Amino acid sequence: MHDYQWEGVAFLYRSHSGLLADEMGLGKTVQTAVALGLLMYAQNDVNRTIIVAPASLTTNWIEELEKWAPSLTVRRVQGDARNREAFYLLPIPVIVASYEQVRLDGLDRIPSNAFDLVILDEAQRIKNRASTTSLACRLLPRKRSWALSATPLENDEADIESILGFLDPSFGQSPPRSALKKKLRSMMLRRKKSDVRGELPPVIIQDIKIDLSLQQRNRYEDIWFSRTNTIGDGTSSGNVVSVLLGLITRLKTVCNFDESTDTSSKWDVLRDILDQAGNSARILVFSQFVETLRWISKRLELPHSLLTGSMPLTRRQKSINEFKGNPAPRVLLVSLRAGGVGLNLGEATHVVLFDRWWNPAVEVQAIFRAHRFERNDPLHVIRFLAADTIEDQIAKILDRKEDLFDEVIESVETKSRSFSLQEMMRILELTENDLFSATEGKRTKS
Repeated sequence: MHDYQWEGVAFLYRSHSGLLADEMGLGKTVQTAVALGLLMYAQNDVNRTIIVAPASLTTNWIEELEKWAPSLTVRRVQGDARNREAFYLLPIPVIVASYEQVRLDGLDRIPSNAFDLVILDEAQRIKNRASTTSLACRLLPRKRSWALSATPLENDEADIESILGFLDPSFGQSPPRSALKKKLRSMMLRRKKSDVRGELPPVIIQDIKIDLSLQQRNRYEDIWFSRTNTIGDGTSSGNVVSVLLGLITRLKTVCNFDESTDTSSKWDVLRDILDQAGNSARILVFSQFVETLRWISKRLELPHSLLTGSMPLTRRQKSINEFKGNPAPRVLLVSLRAGGVGLNLGEATHVVLFDRWWNPAVEVQAIFRAHRFERNDPLHVIRFLAADTIEDQIAKILDRKEDLFDEVIESVETKSRSFSLQEMMRILELTENDLFSATEGKRTKS
């Protein structure tokens, strides 16, 4: 951890009501996890904590707490109303719930003495003070209140007033601006990247583990549980590798979005990132699937361009010029194969890897498009990972091949390396017997 992060830990540790408003990419989750671990270890008055976060980030919170506060017992709230109520009643030290769950349960299922500390992640979600979600969060029982948000004020002063109303229930509505500023000075800690530049590495890498939407999960499991039949139906030509690769591609595509229901948890998180990145942001979004980029493009409200390998060179250059020269904020949606090499996109402030490529060196080359020698500011790199899917298995294999951060700092191996048959079988959790049974069953039927 950096010195400024330890300052954030101390701020939260001492705060009964505190707003950590660091700019995106400075590690608010890490600071909070460490502060929570220290607080619950040292303070007898904090025995139970609830962390409220967007649904797509609840798994990521579990991962970060396991890494940065391993002594804590943490559980994610799941299930129907009866099951959720059990999570609130059982003496679990830390639970992680979504805003939707709190909205449904906060008014009648959460007991009045349930928690000592309530933490709101992406606290701008309660900016509408009149909403049921905001009311439910304010009514959560607690002795301490922490809020995290890089953008606590999105539209007008009412946004920050609502967050302050959560932190201090006695804080009134529509106060004079002088009173608002005074309250913020006493309750808020905010640092920008430019403030702590000397402490930051040239590249800040952040992994975000994301839960699939219910519709995506159902579609994913339909494909997953029929995978041996798919292999049997597709191997009449004898090309097992092609069939396995096609099956992995189908599963990876569903991790990005479900075409039949038009849902995507990754898109929900990307939208939040774009909202928080600021008016000067220039963001590269990489995917290995052009279909995914086109799907994002249809929903993206920010000015943006598309860059794919199938585009004529003149059109590609036009997209690059628009990204570099047109007013920010600006997004460039890039195919990993088209944008991985040969481009100088040093104007980028953020890089988002919407899905992982087979070869970590290709990802590093994509990052190097923005991480140029002439950069003065750190580059924020965000990698998405769909939880409890083959993306977990792919990430483990990529980590074994080569650690991404070491590649960025030192050298890059650019030779393409695709997965072997054994690695693809590991990703799909297939044994030699599964493969034999599927292919022999198909031959027998023929």
